Amino acid sequence: MHESIFEQFAQAFAEHAGEVVIGDGFAKDAHIGPLSNAKRVQDIERLVDDARDKGARVLCGGARPERKGFYYPLTVLADVPDEAQVLIEEPFGPIAIINSFTTLDDALSKANALNVGLAAYAFTNDADAMNKLSDGLEAGSFAINTFQASSAETPFGGVKDSGYGREGGAESLDAYSIVKSVMHANYSQVMA
Repeated sequence: MHESIFEQFAQAFAEHAGEVVIGDGFAKDAHIGPLSNAKRVQDIERLVDDARDKGARVLCGGARPERKGFYYPLTVLADVPDEAQVLIEEPFGPIAIINSFTTLDDALSKANALNVGLAAYAFTNDADAMNKLSDGLEAGSFAINTFQASSAETPFGGVKDSGYGREGGAESLDAYSIVKSVMHANYSQVMA
């Protein structure tokens, strides 16, 4: 988030995130269901605690609710330092990270310094910024002004330490294919 609107945006985002209801995935009032297993919850707790211990601000969430099940609330972290584990490994859980940048080049540099690159998202009305980000971001998928980073017709997968190839689209078939060249002479000429 650009530094000129960082604090205002972070507080508004955290306020809305705090209204997200966790609960049974089939409950009509629940926005977020449980995580997949106890290890996933422990991993999210570890990442949030590590970020907090290294100086990140927890704007909402940040603690497992006292209820049965693999629940963890949507957690908003701000000012997360580069050495925090949540910026080194993919959390795959309800964590939103909001850090500030000064220039677009600064934002690109910070994003591309990460060792993972599954998907990236940007919200802007500036066409030049859209083009610069599209060309410069090191991510398997990039969504502009939307959270939809892929569809069934497009390949989806990460770069760097994210993912194992592509899924979706015709490109995903390449991951399951081995190209083989076969050369042979006309059988009747070989046997003569």
